Amino acid sequence: MITIKRRREDSYDRLLDENKQFRSDSESVEDLVVKAVMIEKMMRFLNALPKRERELINALFFQEKSEHQLSAEMGIPRMTIHDRKIKILGKLKKLLEK
Repeated sequence: MITIKRRREDSYDRLLDENKQFRSDSESVEDLVVKAVMIEKMMRFLNALPKRERELINALFFQEKSEHQLSAEMGIPRMTIHDRKIKILGKLKKLLEK
């Protein structure tokens, strides 16, 4: 009879042969469903925003423009862009928490 001395480092192949379970790095089905529902809700809330707010969020997050770029394009101070962004994100957060 062969006895295997367990060590801190164990053979990956041997553990697989023994059908040991490993934690998966991929997301669980439940996590994927929750993420899909949250994305759907977020898109619905984004579409419900007034046009100017929706355009600002679109430029900053979907077109990946910086506040500085948007400030230059729109001809308004960067802090105004920043303050509007914070206000809109707060509004979206409240809607998502309901």
